[in-house]
Amino acid sequence: MRKFSVLITLLIATFLIATTINVLVWDDAHTEAVKSLIKVFEKETGIKVNFEMLPSRSVLEKTAIGVSSQKTDYDLVAIDEPFIPQFSDLLLPYDEWPEGSKYKKPSLKVVLPEAFRAAEWKGVIRGLPINGNVYVWMARKDLIEKYQDEFKKEYGYDLGFPDTFDQLIDMAKFFTKKGIYGFGPFTIKSEGATCEAIFMFESFGTSVLELKDGKYKVVLDKEKAVKAIEFYKELLKYSPPGATAYGHSERIAAFNQGKIFTMFQWPAIIPSHENPDESLVAGKILYGPPPAGPEKRVAIRGCWILAIPKASKNKKAAAEFAYWWASKEMGKKLVKAGMTPVREDLLLDPELRSEKPWFVAIFQSMKYAVARPRFEKYPEVSDVIQRYWISAVTGQITPEEAIDKMVEEIKNVLRKYGY
Repeated sequence: MRKFSVLITLLIATFLIATTINVLVWDDAHTEAVKSLIKVFEKETGIKVNFEMLPSRSVLEKTAIGVSSQKTDYDLVAIDEPFIPQFSDLLLPYDEWPEGSKYKKPSLKVVLPEAFRAAEWKGVIRGLPINGNVYVWMARKDLIEKYQDEFKKEYGYDLGFPDTFDQLIDMAKFFTKKGIYGFGPFTIKSEGATCEAIFMFESFGTSVLELKDGKYKVVLDKEKAVKAIEFYKELLKYSPPGATAYGHSERIAAFNQGKIFTMFQWPAIIPSHENPDESLVAGKILYGPPPAGPEKRVAIRGCWILAIPKASKNKKAAAEFAYWWASKEMGKKLVKAGMTPVREDLLLDPELRSEKPWFVAIFQSMKYAVARPRFEKYPEVSDVIQRYWISAVTGQITPEEAIDKMVEEIKNVLRKYGY
């Protein structure tokens, strides 16, 4: 029996050594961290990794072209969570992934449960969430300390991290009068605009699309959606000049220059704010979950999922690489190189928390995580949301007109695909 076990181990090792896997991922600090340590994995396992990094949109396009039910150019692909429904039938369910030879298959208990929901479609988990990507709120600690007494005298409560939308408006007004803009918006037509729209709609208590009993239904409540738009327009009054055309680069620059009191940020970008070579406010930032809206507190989730195409001929080697990437052992090294983890034991690790104080905020925000609309043709729905959200918050059309058109055009998309 012992000889048989040794033989099996040798056969597995020989198989892995002879394997080369093709991996397609998005391009940011997280994947750069992984790339920097791939040689460690290759040395440990003998598996050769072709690691292709592309901008997010290009990853989607190459996945659509290169992965089918019959063949695949890739053994492991990273998929942004809104697109899981689009590719779900082509992906090996996570419970069918082979066990690892050297690295243990992560269980649902070690990865944040809300992150695993990002990988789920129609009751089946389609891959392994690999980054803790969720809205984290930031506020200037130094300004809170400096203006405590003056703020309390004017508003009657302690100045602190904005915990509600009412507090957010109060603080935005207060700091704008001090020559510091109260809020950093996101207002260019892109996926970020969809995120802002869903964040506001959900905070005011309404979703856009619902799947029930196999049927899609537009469920956007007009009254609540209009209030959400009006609130965001109010925030724009306390935002920097040019705030109606603000994307990631503008927000990062303005916050780093000390011009903005508070805003959301994606975790992968936060190190820029804490880098003293890039930021005047490094070491002066507090982190937490987003402020609660009138109906509830929410945080937009944007996890990337590692998925194995069913057509891959190297499933075991692909799984081994994913488990290495997701392991606690390598996680500590990858975090130091720039990775944003999704494991609870890494986010709450005392050493890592002291170095990266926003990790606790990721853990907290994930408790309030919400998804963008889940639909096989999501890009078309997102495009409708972006267009009318931006048109409304920038004053091109009324909030009421925007919601009416948004609802009608999303219904047209559903009809187009037989719903």
